[in-house]
Amino acid sequence: LRRGEYNQESVDNLSLTAPDASPETQLDQKQRVERLMAALAQLGELCRDLFRWKLEGKNFPEIKTLMGQTSINTIYTWDLRCRKQLMALMGGSWE
Repeated sequence: LRRGEYNQESVDNLSLTAPDASPETQLDQKQRVERLMAALAQLGELCRDLFRWKLEGKNFPEIKTLMGQTSINTIYTWDLRCRKQLMALMGGSWE
């Protein structure tokens, strides 16, 4: 349960917009996705790989193995740093 590792929502269960959403809401959602894609493209390979594996449903011990690390704490640290970096690239604040 450390750091929400097992509380993640499956990407398959998330919808981008409600079918009956207003055009303004749909445009807002489209712009958010575009900002996310642009921010992801600016991240380093380590962060992109980490996010990809998380989206594929891999847990942190599996990601540790895939990344060739011996300490799970290294993966937790990288995850935090990558999420902060993504938030900053999208114009948000961690605090």
